[in-house]
Amino acid sequence: MWEMFPGNKPTDAERKLIVQDYLQSVRRLDKERARVEGSHFAGSVAGSSATKKATENIPNDLEIFEREKESLRGKAEEAVEAVISDVVRTEGLGFPLGILFPPTDFRFDKPPLILVTSPRNVIRLEGTRLIQNDIKMITRSEIEQRIESDGITSALVDDLAGLGTYPAFVSDRYELRQLTRTAAHEWLHNYWIFRPLGRSMWDSSDMYTLNETAADIAGNELGDLAYQRLGGNLEASDLRYGNTAVAAPHLTRILRETRIKVDKLLSENNIDGAEEIMRGQHWNLRLGGYGIRKINQAYFAFRGNYADGPASVSPIGSELNEYRETFPTVGEFIKSVATVKNYVQFQLMLESVGDKRINSTDLRSNHSNPVLNSKTPLLTPSRRISDAPPASLIERIRR
Repeated sequence: MWEMFPGNKPTDAERKLIVQDYLQSVRRLDKERARVEGSHFAGSVAGSSATKKATENIPNDLEIFEREKESLRGKAEEAVEAVISDVVRTEGLGFPLGILFPPTDFRFDKPPLILVTSPRNVIRLEGTRLIQNDIKMITRSEIEQRIESDGITSALVDDLAGLGTYPAFVSDRYELRQLTRTAAHEWLHNYWIFRPLGRSMWDSSDMYTLNETAADIAGNELGDLAYQRLGGNLEASDLRYGNTAVAAPHLTRILRETRIKVDKLLSENNIDGAEEIMRGQHWNLRLGGYGIRKINQAYFAFRGNYADGPASVSPIGSELNEYRETFPTVGEFIKSVATVKNYVQFQLMLESVGDKRINSTDLRSNHSNPVLNSKTPLLTPSRRISDAPPASLIERIRR
């Protein structure tokens, strides 16, 4: 609302400063909170009156940092809402007169955690539940152990970068470029829910994966356009924000090899062997500097929904990337994929654009090469629906 008043509409450069000031206030608050917790812990261990007295005024400092953050949050949210709105309108996703539906509406905060469960004998997302975001790591482990005590369930308390509610939750624990990407991702879920793609999201595991992966691909592009509009330099951290397989080939290779081995062992009912492999690879990755807290069946069941991520072996990621390449703009890709009602329809759409590209290439070759003539057979597409790998084992999940 602040930007709607005359004279209050900032430039994109000013919006960048507004958001960066807010993100810095979040970091200051988190740092102070960690200091307070450490001081209280030291006081409880030492037990001295001097140490206890030194910590008496610490909560007042936290209140100051909290008020500072809240005083900046509203303007920062409006700044990102405005720049994302400008980008999606430019991409042709609005109505006449610049009307955008649904409007961009974001809540900057630490999203809730998500409790994920899967059977131990197969990687299949069985259930999810949102839980409060301020629990300690030891409490996460206690929750997981309590659920796994039945001997047949795998559990994981995982983090979320965003949540597609309305307004959408967007984590403010990241830097600006990741924030704009997450905001665009969550807005796409709100946009698609009024179209066949979003309405079909929970019809099957493949449709859930298709929704999430399309939101990742298009959200990253929209977010980067917004980041550029704010004056961000995409080349400054291009490797970090590039394709995971390129940016982290070691991580991608290990996770995908692990997933394939685990699926095979579970299909042979060798649960203990599968879990031993996951524990071993988890420690290998930790020693390699990757901060993954836990790898189990629930981890793969949840993270595998994002088919362009390292924890997935679904073909949907490469299929969507191939489909995206057939459109000149991300806006056209977003509008086209919005019409998808089921996975078979998407494969037909992908095959159709593949045929057109092949025919176009062949016609150009015929025109430029006098040896070829109208009787030269056209190339056939390499993908057919019958060639598609089996559907993912991951079942539907609503974050």
